Amino acid sequence: MNNLTAKYPFYRIREKELLYDISLLRESLTENWGNFIMGYSFKTNSLPWLLTYLREQGFFAEVVSAEEYDLAHRLGFHGKHIIYNGPIKDKKIFETVLIAGGYVNLDSSQELAWLEELSALYPARELAVGLRVNCDIAALCPDEDLAAAEGGRFGYCYENGVLESVIERLRRLPNVTVAGLHLHSSTQSRTVQVYGALAGMAVKIARQYGLSLSYVDMGGGYFGGRSDKPDYRDYFREICRVLGSYFDKEKVTLIAEPGVSLISRAATFETEVLDVKDIRGRKFVVTNGSRVNLNPLVTRHTYPHHIEYCSDVSGRKKEISQWVCGSTCMEYDRLFEIVDDTALSPGDKIIYDTAGGYTMCLNPLFIHYFPAVIIEKADGSLFTARQPWGNDEFLQKNYW
Repeated sequence: MNNLTAKYPFYRIREKELLYDISLLRESLTENWGNFIMGYSFKTNSLPWLLTYLREQGFFAEVVSAEEYDLAHRLGFHGKHIIYNGPIKDKKIFETVLIAGGYVNLDSSQELAWLEELSALYPARELAVGLRVNCDIAALCPDEDLAAAEGGRFGYCYENGVLESVIERLRRLPNVTVAGLHLHSSTQSRTVQVYGALAGMAVKIARQYGLSLSYVDMGGGYFGGRSDKPDYRDYFREICRVLGSYFDKEKVTLIAEPGVSLISRAATFETEVLDVKDIRGRKFVVTNGSRVNLNPLVTRHTYPHHIEYCSDVSGRKKEISQWVCGSTCMEYDRLFEIVDDTALSPGDKIIYDTAGGYTMCLNPLFIHYFPAVIIEKADGSLFTARQPWGNDEFLQKNYW
């Protein structure tokens, strides 16, 4: 690893790949809309190096908790560059972001009460808020695979009149403006058509309720880093086509909140084969990586990867089946099966691709702690952005 030695397993972030996706996002928004804000979803990967890098690239911080807000503040994000989302907000931070001129998208009943209090407390101050919209995506796009069969739980429901009642309630506050609508895809298929339909809902709601919006926030959930799926160019061409049928690009800012699509391509998780066991005719490949490093939410079913062999494979035989297993003592910690291919040996490397989202900052502290994170700079140099955790880190703030 050039002049840097890292102990396996570790994550690697490649700056060139990251810059490619940042540029793709920026160019897609510039070409199709021009007036835009790039927000980054902190929850996807909150590595401080990454957050600082994205801030320097002009990203706003999209946060959903007091902890994420505090992290953004510590890392130098200005109050106006905060997008505060989520159904469980902190009241003090809610007020702080609003007063600072940041973006707050309402998502609960208690936030309405907080806003009424704030309106009365600051009668001379204009307070601009957004509303998270919950609409029936299954009805809009019947062929889509929903993230949950029951539908999404976030935002104010359009179909049963709750969204309308919220708008009317806010209109009674003389210094409060519904300035934005926040929509987010809650489908597994994440097609371009879904985002076009959501943009259509923004147009429909603004027209139906006579809203004079200053922004439309299209959220995240985009595919990224996959040649067989849409990318930012496809998504924003359709989103902007639909929004442009009604909204003035000069007056309405388009907000995007990518997460996985921005960091996925740039990151790998690199592991080493430690042992190969033959148990009643079955081959089990023991590695020092784990499912908990790649899939802590147990939402993935495949693990894109490639293998780097430590020696010439011409003399190795083929194995009918090899199960690649993780480093924990749980039987379910099996990642994938290799069928009718070269036999693996200790020292071989299994490198998992598209490993940047919901991985390195979501690992449970289970048996093994956080692996290191290595940054491969655009010039090829390497440095450690996070040291692997040991018991010194694990024991902090514990008492016995």
